[in-house]
Amino acid sequence: MASALRYKGMKLTSIIWILVAILVVNLSFTFAGSGPGPKKVYRDTIYRYGTKTKPATPVVPVVKAKTSPAAPALPKLPEIAEEDRIIAITADIKKFVVKKSAQKLYVYFADTFKVFRISLGANPVGHKQKQGDNKTPEGKYTITYKNPQSRGHRSLKISYPNDQDRENARKAGVNPGGDIFIHGLWWPTQDPKTHWKDNWTRGCIAVNNSEIEEIFEHTLTSTDIIIQP
Repeated sequence: MASALRYKGMKLTSIIWILVAILVVNLSFTFAGSGPGPKKVYRDTIYRYGTKTKPATPVVPVVKAKTSPAAPALPKLPEIAEEDRIIAITADIKKFVVKKSAQKLYVYFADTFKVFRISLGANPVGHKQKQGDNKTPEGKYTITYKNPQSRGHRSLKISYPNDQDRENARKAGVNPGGDIFIHGLWWPTQDPKTHWKDNWTRGCIAVNNSEIEEIFEHTLTSTDIIIQP
């Protein structure tokens, strides 16, 4: 009985010493972690998705298409004034249009026209009011007759004054005048190429002699003529 109790006491003592040793070891680790010196850093072991970057898209160089060399520019042709066009009247004239401010006579025939430089009355601005005012009339008139032996080489009579012109002159107490023509040159000293640079007529419309011959040949009486300012 005594030996059994002694054996149990020894066994209990051994267990107590084992427990004390375990306690001492745990306490030593605790005090060692709280002492001076850098603390151990534990990294986060959770795997984080999306942290990897995608590879950059490769840049494809742009290859320019080869272009043919530009064709050399053609030299610009000089502009030709409408009155300098080389054209001949080849049919009966349909109508005349006079632009006083431009000193040009437009002659329409077939499906085209020809332009002539002209001289006007010496006092060209405004509509003719009376005899001797040296103005070229403005308005719509007609050609009434053709004179092949006029002072101006050839001439085409214009139907000025019309009824309205006569009425205006009557109200003003003046003579409306008359004898308005398309004609050629008056003097042999006049230059056929430059006569138009001076408004030298008494109210008529003048071209040079070769031009009035061409116009005269293709003009019919009763052809309209419109005279614009």
